[in-house]
Amino acid sequence: MVESAPRYDPRILEAVRALDDRGEPMAEIARRVGRVAAEFGLPKPSYVHVRRYLIEHRQQQELEQRRREEIREILCRVYWDATYGKRIDPWEVERRIREAGR
Repeated sequence: MVESAPRYDPRILEAVRALDDRGEPMAEIARRVGRVAAEFGLPKPSYVHVRRYLIEHRQQQELEQRRREEIREILCRVYWDATYGKRIDPWEVERRIREAGR
């Protein structure tokens, strides 16, 4: 959640995440979130706040995706090292996984 944004009902924030579609303009997503808010009887969030939340949400998704890719690469290397009988340091593997995506 953006620090300066007002606190919205968790259902609104869940709707923003659920309705996020990178193929649609953010304005369209904001309109859809407004309709969901009306169904819940809640005030419509502003476009600016929905946009900020979407940007932050997408950045978090991208970071998590990069972290997963790095962990896959680490595990693939460990697999190949094990297949070819190379020594594997479990502490080093754990450290690399812990630091993945940072």
